[in-house]
Amino acid sequence: MRLSLQLHPADRAIFAILALAVALSVVAGGRPEVRSLLLAHLVLLAGYGLFVLAAVRWSRAGWVAYVRPLAAMWTIFTLYYTAGRLGMAAMPYRADASLARIDTWMFAGINPTFFIQRWQTPARVELFAFFYGLFIPYVNLSLVLGALGRPPLERDQFLTGWVFTYCISYVGYLFLPCQGPGGFFAGSYSVPLQGGFFFALVVTAVAHSGGLIGVFPSLHGGSSLYLCLFDLKTNRLRGLTYLPIVVMIYGATIFLRYHYVIDLVAGTIIAVSCTHWGRWAFLRWARARRDAGLPALPGGEGDVLSDIPADGRDYTAAVLPAN
Repeated sequence: MRLSLQLHPADRAIFAILALAVALSVVAGGRPEVRSLLLAHLVLLAGYGLFVLAAVRWSRAGWVAYVRPLAAMWTIFTLYYTAGRLGMAAMPYRADASLARIDTWMFAGINPTFFIQRWQTPARVELFAFFYGLFIPYVNLSLVLGALGRPPLERDQFLTGWVFTYCISYVGYLFLPCQGPGGFFAGSYSVPLQGGFFFALVVTAVAHSGGLIGVFPSLHGGSSLYLCLFDLKTNRLRGLTYLPIVVMIYGATIFLRYHYVIDLVAGTIIAVSCTHWGRWAFLRWARARRDAGLPALPGGEGDVLSDIPADGRDYTAAVLPAN
Protein backbone atom coordinates (compact mmCIF):
# COMPACT_ATOMS: atom_id res chain seq x y z
CA MET A 1 0.00 0.00 0.00
CA ARG A 2 1.41 3.40 -1.00
CA LEU A 3 2.56 5.51 1.92
CA SER A 4 0.86 8.57 0.40
CA LEU A 5 -2.52 6.86 0.83
CA GLN A 6 -1.86 6.26 4.52
CA LEU A 7 -0.58 9.70 5.50
CA HIS A 8 -3.26 12.35 5.99
CA PRO A 9 -2.29 15.62 4.19
CA ALA A 10 -2.24 17.44 7.54
CA ASP A 11 0.16 14.80 8.92
CA ARG A 12 2.44 15.23 5.93
CA ALA A 13 2.60 19.00 6.44
CA ILE A 14 3.46 18.55 10.13
CA PHE A 15 6.18 16.02 9.32
CA ALA A 16 7.60 18.39 6.70
CA ILE A 17 7.91 21.40 9.01
CA LEU A 18 9.33 19.25 11.83
CA ALA A 19 11.89 17.74 9.45
CA LEU A 20 12.83 21.24 8.27
CA ALA A 21 13.30 22.40 11.86
CA VAL A 22 15.48 19.38 12.63
CA ALA A 23 17.57 19.93 9.49
CA LEU A 24 18.06 23.62 10.31
CA SER A 25 19.12 22.74 13.86
CA VAL A 26 21.67 20.23 12.57
CA VAL A 27 23.11 22.67 10.04
CA ALA A 28 23.25 25.56 12.55
CA GLY A 29 24.60 23.32 15.36
CA GLY A 30 26.98 24.45 18.04
CA ARG A 31 25.05 26.75 20.34
CA PRO A 32 23.38 25.21 23.43
CA GLU A 33 20.00 26.76 22.57
CA VAL A 34 20.09 25.28 19.07
CA ARG A 35 20.98 21.85 20.49
CA SER A 36 18.10 22.00 22.96
CA LEU A 37 15.70 22.99 20.18
CA LEU A 38 17.03 20.13 18.05
CA LEU A 39 16.13 17.74 20.86
CA ALA A 40 12.71 19.35 21.25
CA HIS A 41 11.90 18.95 17.56
CA LEU A 42 13.19 15.38 17.50
CA VAL A 43 10.87 14.57 20.41
CA LEU A 44 7.95 16.23 18.61
CA LEU A 45 8.78 14.31 15.44
CA ALA A 46 8.98 10.99 17.27
CA GLY A 47 5.83 11.64 19.26
CA TYR A 48 3.77 12.64 16.26
CA GLY A 49 5.21 9.71 14.33
CA LEU A 50 3.97 7.30 17.00
CA PHE A 51 0.50 8.81 16.79
CA VAL A 52 0.46 8.45 12.99
CA LEU A 53 1.61 4.81 13.21
CA ALA A 54 -1.26 4.10 15.60
CA ALA A 55 -3.72 6.00 13.40
CA VAL A 56 -2.68 3.96 10.36
CA ARG A 57 -2.73 0.68 12.28
CA TRP A 58 -6.25 1.30 13.61
CA SER A 59 -7.47 3.47 10.75
CA ARG A 60 -11.09 2.33 11.10
CA ALA A 61 -11.26 3.04 14.82
CA GLY A 62 -13.56 5.89 15.78
CA TRP A 63 -10.98 7.54 18.05
CA VAL A 64 -8.75 8.41 15.08
CA ALA A 65 -11.13 11.10 13.83
CA TYR A 66 -11.04 12.90 17.18
CA VAL A 67 -7.47 12.31 18.32
CA ARG A 68 -5.92 13.52 15.05
CA PRO A 69 -7.17 17.13 15.48
CA LEU A 70 -6.02 17.14 19.10
CA ALA A 71 -2.58 15.73 18.24
CA ALA A 72 -2.19 18.17 15.34
CA MET A 73 -3.23 21.16 17.46
CA TRP A 74 -0.88 20.27 20.30
CA THR A 75 2.05 19.86 17.89
CA ILE A 76 1.26 23.02 15.95
CA PHE A 77 0.90 25.14 19.09
CA THR A 78 4.17 23.78 20.48
CA LEU A 79 5.86 24.73 17.21
CA TYR A 80 4.47 28.24 17.59
CA TYR A 81 7.10 28.79 20.30
CA THR A 82 9.92 26.48 19.21
CA ALA A 83 10.06 27.52 15.53
CA GLY A 84 10.37 31.20 16.37
CA ARG A 85 13.09 30.53 18.91
CA LEU A 86 14.99 28.35 16.47
CA GLY A 87 14.95 31.04 13.78
CA MET A 88 16.31 33.57 16.25
CA ALA A 89 19.01 31.19 17.51
CA ALA A 90 20.08 29.65 14.20
CA MET A 91 20.09 32.62 11.82
CA PRO A 92 22.92 35.19 11.96
CA TYR A 93 20.65 37.98 10.68
CA ARG A 94 17.34 39.71 11.42
CA ALA A 95 14.77 40.61 8.78
CA ASP A 96 13.42 43.71 10.57
CA ALA A 97 15.23 46.28 8.47
CA SER A 98 13.96 44.78 5.22
CA LEU A 99 10.39 44.43 6.47
CA ALA A 100 10.41 48.02 7.77
CA ARG A 101 11.64 49.28 4.39
CA ILE A 102 8.83 47.38 2.63
CA ASP A 103 6.27 49.00 4.95
CA THR A 104 7.71 52.43 4.22
CA TRP A 105 7.66 51.75 0.48
CA MET A 106 4.05 50.54 0.56
CA PHE A 107 2.97 53.76 2.30
CA ALA A 108 4.81 56.15 -0.01
CA GLY A 109 7.73 56.90 2.27
CA ILE A 110 5.80 56.99 5.57
CA ASN A 111 6.25 54.13 8.01
CA PRO A 112 2.83 53.35 9.52
CA THR A 113 4.24 52.40 12.93
CA PHE A 114 5.23 56.08 13.42
CA PHE A 115 2.30 57.63 11.56
CA ILE A 116 -0.28 56.15 13.96
CA GLN A 117 1.43 57.49 17.10
CA ARG A 118 -0.91 60.49 17.19
CA TRP A 119 -3.83 58.12 17.91
CA GLN A 120 -2.13 55.89 20.50
CA THR A 121 -3.91 57.15 23.60
CA PRO A 122 -4.13 54.89 26.66
CA ALA A 123 -7.85 54.25 26.02
CA ARG A 124 -7.24 53.14 22.43
CA VAL A 125 -4.23 51.06 23.43
CA GLU A 126 -6.40 49.30 26.01
CA LEU A 127 -9.16 48.67 23.46
CA PHE A 128 -6.80 47.13 20.93
CA ALA A 129 -5.06 45.13 23.67
CA PHE A 130 -8.42 43.56 24.53
CA PHE A 131 -8.84 42.37 20.94
CA TYR A 132 -5.21 41.29 20.66
CA GLY A 133 -5.72 39.11 23.73
CA LEU A 134 -9.05 37.88 22.38
CA PHE A 135 -7.09 36.01 19.70
CA ILE A 136 -6.39 33.09 22.06
CA PRO A 137 -9.99 32.31 23.11
CA TYR A 138 -11.20 33.03 19.57
CA VAL A 139 -8.76 30.55 18.05
CA ASN A 140 -9.39 27.86 20.67
CA LEU A 141 -13.17 28.16 20.43
CA SER A 142 -13.03 28.08 16.63
CA LEU A 143 -10.80 25.01 16.69
CA VAL A 144 -13.13 23.14 19.03
CA LEU A 145 -16.13 24.01 16.88
CA GLY A 146 -14.18 23.35 13.69
CA ALA A 147 -12.42 20.12 14.60
CA LEU A 148 -15.01 18.46 16.82
CA GLY A 149 -18.29 20.04 15.83
CA ARG A 150 -18.38 19.65 12.04
CA PRO A 151 -19.53 16.86 9.71
CA PRO A 152 -16.67 14.44 8.95
CA LEU A 153 -15.73 15.64 5.47
CA GLU A 154 -15.96 19.29 6.43
CA ARG A 155 -13.91 18.67 9.57
CA ASP A 156 -10.96 17.14 7.72
CA GLN A 157 -10.95 19.90 5.10
CA PHE A 158 -10.92 22.45 7.92
CA LEU A 159 -8.07 20.71 9.76
CA THR A 160 -5.94 20.34 6.63
CA GLY A 161 -6.18 24.00 5.64
CA TRP A 162 -5.54 25.16 9.21
CA VAL A 163 -2.40 22.99 9.51
CA PHE A 164 -1.20 24.23 6.11
CA THR A 165 -1.65 27.85 7.27
CA TYR A 166 0.56 27.34 10.30
CA CYS A 167 3.20 25.14 8.67
CA ILE A 168 3.74 27.57 5.78
CA SER A 169 3.95 30.46 8.23
CA TYR A 170 6.56 28.64 10.31
CA VAL A 171 8.91 28.68 7.33
CA GLY A 172 8.96 32.46 7.74
CA TYR A 173 9.61 32.09 11.47
CA LEU A 174 12.61 29.86 10.72
CA PHE A 175 14.23 31.82 7.91
CA LEU A 176 13.11 35.43 8.48
CA PRO A 177 13.54 35.96 12.23
CA CYS A 178 12.63 39.41 13.48
CA GLN A 179 11.42 41.30 16.54
CA GLY A 180 8.65 43.40 15.05
CA PRO A 181 8.52 47.19 14.98
CA GLY A 182 8.17 47.52 18.77
CA GLY A 183 11.56 45.91 19.27
CA PHE A 184 13.32 47.17 16.17
CA PHE A 185 12.30 50.81 16.67
CA ALA A 186 12.25 50.68 20.49
CA GLY A 187 14.27 53.86 20.95
CA SER A 188 12.66 55.85 18.15
CA TYR A 189 9.05 56.31 19.27
CA SER A 190 7.87 59.62 20.70
CA VAL A 191 4.71 58.13 22.25
CA PRO A 192 5.12 55.24 24.72
CA LEU A 193 2.33 52.67 24.77
CA GLN A 194 0.25 52.92 27.92
CA GLY A 195 -2.93 51.08 28.80
CA GLY A 196 -4.73 49.32 31.60
CA PHE A 197 -5.51 45.75 32.64
CA PHE A 198 -5.71 44.19 29.17
CA PHE A 199 -2.56 45.91 27.92
CA ALA A 200 -0.63 44.69 30.97
CA LEU A 201 -2.03 41.21 30.41
CA VAL A 202 -0.87 41.17 26.79
CA VAL A 203 2.59 42.47 27.67
CA THR A 204 2.96 39.83 30.39
CA ALA A 205 1.73 37.03 28.11
CA VAL A 206 4.16 38.01 25.35
CA ALA A 207 7.05 38.18 27.82
CA HIS A 208 6.23 34.77 29.33
CA SER A 209 6.01 33.19 25.88
CA GLY A 210 9.58 34.22 25.09
CA GLY A 211 9.06 37.67 23.63
CA LEU A 212 8.66 38.69 20.01
CA ILE A 213 10.09 35.69 18.21
CA GLY A 214 7.51 34.90 15.51
CA VAL A 215 6.65 37.94 13.44
CA PHE A 216 6.70 37.24 9.70
CA PRO A 217 4.13 36.30 8.56
CA SER A 218 1.50 37.30 11.10
CA LEU A 219 -0.36 34.30 12.45
CA HIS A 220 -2.49 36.61 14.58
CA GLY A 221 -3.77 37.81 11.23
CA GLY A 222 -3.46 34.69 9.09
CA SER A 223 -4.89 32.20 11.57
CA SER A 224 -7.79 34.49 12.53
CA LEU A 225 -8.63 35.11 8.90
CA TYR A 226 -8.45 31.42 7.95
CA LEU A 227 -10.93 30.48 10.69
CA CYS A 228 -13.27 33.28 9.65
CA LEU A 229 -13.07 32.49 5.92
CA PHE A 230 -13.80 28.81 6.48
CA ASP A 231 -16.85 29.69 8.53
CA LEU A 232 -18.04 32.18 5.92
CA LYS A 233 -18.14 29.25 3.48
CA THR A 234 -19.73 26.71 5.81
CA ASN A 235 -21.56 28.64 8.54
CA ARG A 236 -22.25 32.14 7.24
CA LEU A 237 -23.77 33.51 10.44
CA ARG A 238 -20.84 32.36 12.58
CA GLY A 239 -18.36 33.71 10.04
CA LEU A 240 -20.05 37.12 9.98
CA THR A 241 -20.02 37.14 13.79
CA TYR A 242 -16.26 36.53 13.78
CA LEU A 243 -15.49 39.08 11.06
CA PRO A 244 -15.43 42.23 13.27
CA ILE A 245 -13.18 40.40 15.76
CA VAL A 246 -10.74 39.53 12.97
CA VAL A 247 -10.69 43.14 11.74
CA MET A 248 -9.87 44.38 15.24
CA ILE A 249 -7.17 41.72 15.71
CA TYR A 250 -5.57 42.91 12.46
CA GLY A 251 -5.62 46.49 13.70
CA ALA A 252 -4.27 45.51 17.12
CA THR A 253 -1.15 43.88 15.71
CA ILE A 254 -0.15 47.20 14.11
CA PHE A 255 -1.43 49.49 16.86
CA LEU A 256 0.47 47.61 19.57
CA ARG A 257 3.65 47.50 17.43
CA TYR A 258 3.86 43.72 17.25
CA HIS A 259 3.75 43.42 13.45
CA TYR A 260 4.72 45.19 10.28
CA VAL A 261 1.97 45.70 7.71
CA ILE A 262 3.79 43.34 5.33
CA ASP A 263 3.43 40.62 7.99
CA LEU A 264 -0.34 40.97 7.71
CA VAL A 265 -0.23 41.02 3.93
CA ALA A 266 1.74 37.76 3.90
CA GLY A 267 -0.53 36.19 6.54
CA THR A 268 -3.60 37.16 4.53
CA ILE A 269 -2.24 35.63 1.33
CA ILE A 270 -1.39 32.40 3.15
CA ALA A 271 -4.81 32.17 4.83
CA VAL A 272 -6.77 32.82 1.63
CA SER A 273 -4.64 30.32 -0.27
CA CYS A 274 -4.95 27.61 2.39
CA THR A 275 -8.76 27.75 2.45
CA HIS A 276 -8.49 26.40 -1.10
CA TRP A 277 -5.31 24.31 -0.86
CA GLY A 278 -6.47 22.51 2.27
CA ARG A 279 -9.78 21.54 0.70
CA TRP A 280 -8.14 20.48 -2.58
CA ALA A 281 -5.39 18.44 -0.91
CA PHE A 282 -7.74 16.58 1.40
CA LEU A 283 -10.36 15.78 -1.23
CA ARG A 284 -7.68 14.58 -3.65
CA TRP A 285 -6.30 12.28 -0.93
CA ALA A 286 -9.75 11.02 0.05
CA ARG A 287 -10.67 10.22 -3.56
CA ALA A 288 -7.37 8.39 -4.04
CA ARG A 289 -8.07 6.29 -0.93
CA ARG A 290 -11.60 5.53 -2.13
CA ASP A 291 -10.31 4.47 -5.55
CA ALA A 292 -7.76 2.17 -3.87
CA GLY A 293 -10.49 0.46 -1.84
CA LEU A 294 -9.65 2.15 1.47
CA PRO A 295 -12.08 4.08 3.66
CA ALA A 296 -12.24 7.54 2.13
CA LEU A 297 -12.10 9.07 5.59
CA PRO A 298 -9.98 7.86 8.50
CA GLY A 299 -11.86 6.73 11.57
CA GLY A 300 -14.34 4.43 9.81
CA GLU A 301 -16.84 7.21 9.15
CA GLY A 302 -17.47 6.31 5.53
CA ASP A 303 -15.98 4.27 2.72
CA VAL A 304 -17.29 6.26 -0.25
CA LEU A 305 -17.34 9.99 -0.95
CA SER A 306 -20.16 11.41 -2.99
CA ASP A 307 -19.13 13.04 -6.24
CA ILE A 308 -18.13 16.67 -5.83
CA PRO A 309 -18.51 19.08 -8.76
CA ALA A 310 -15.23 20.26 -10.21
CA ASP A 311 -16.22 23.90 -9.65
CA GLY A 312 -16.30 23.28 -5.91
CA ARG A 313 -19.82 24.57 -5.29
CA ASP A 314 -20.70 21.54 -3.18
CA TYR A 315 -18.24 22.60 -0.49
CA THR A 316 -19.43 20.16 2.15
CA ALA A 317 -20.53 17.18 0.13
CA ALA A 318 -21.87 14.36 2.26
CA VAL A 319 -20.09 11.15 3.08
CA LEU A 320 -22.02 8.08 2.01
CA PRO A 321 -22.16 5.15 4.46
CA ALA A 322 -20.16 2.03 3.66
CA ASN A 323 -23.35 0.08 2.98
